[in-house]
Amino acid sequence: METFYRLSLIFQGIVPLSGLCAAAAITTSSDRKVPPILKDLRKELSPAFKEMGRPMHLFHLDPSKAAFVIIDMQNFSCTPSRGAAMTDIGKITSGINRLAGCCRSVNVPVIWVRHNVTAGSAGNDSGLYAAFHEETRLKELYNKGKGTEIFPLMHFDPSADHVVFKNRYSAFLSDPPELRHKLEQLKRTQLIVAGIAANVCVESAIRDAMQLDYEVALAADGVATFDQALLKSMLKNTMLFFGDVLTTHEIIDRLKTGGVDRSRSLRR
Repeated sequence: METFYRLSLIFQGIVPLSGLCAAAAITTSSDRKVPPILKDLRKELSPAFKEMGRPMHLFHLDPSKAAFVIIDMQNFSCTPSRGAAMTDIGKITSGINRLAGCCRSVNVPVIWVRHNVTAGSAGNDSGLYAAFHEETRLKELYNKGKGTEIFPLMHFDPSADHVVFKNRYSAFLSDPPELRHKLEQLKRTQLIVAGIAANVCVESAIRDAMQLDYEVALAADGVATFDQALLKSMLKNTMLFFGDVLTTHEIIDRLKTGGVDRSRSLRR
């Protein structure tokens, strides 16, 4: 309990990490590919993991158990009709495409999760979603329309990939829970996750996945949101409590080597 309390203070920035122990620098051959935000978090949280008595990365990715879940990379999210586009959308697009190609090459299913609202004369099934979004924006998600279609810059392979729909932030709480049914059908218990928005639909799915005993590996350079502070908070919280946070290059390396981490320095 004391350890958890101290970790909560770290997360809030109330207790400096230097008060626990000196943060060891992480040096790997792929450092140049690690986004600064993730590099800083690894250095910052290294003492916290030591305090918890656990490695920074918990899971060994196994292509026979993994699935790549891509959340909301669709027109509604990637090319909003109102408001600014999310930061780094171009960068994460290329990273997700690269990772999807690798997954297909090692027989890891690629699953595209699309947000869709079924609407009719009696209303729609969006629940409280409408309370947080303009009605005109919500209509872009109606009945598998253009807003729900996969963003054109994504490398979607209709002959190999899977598509599921959701009507809640978390794909695991959708009615019906198409993602969970698909994972059960494919017999997959590890999830590689990417998509947008990092702090909304992606984080909601990751939290529920962990609670349902799925082992999660989040692609840090495969997620984006409209605010860098929210992105950092989401990555930090995931690292501490919900799953492993890796780069797309690190995930690809692990998939190609059967889950073996060739950079021991990452496991501090």
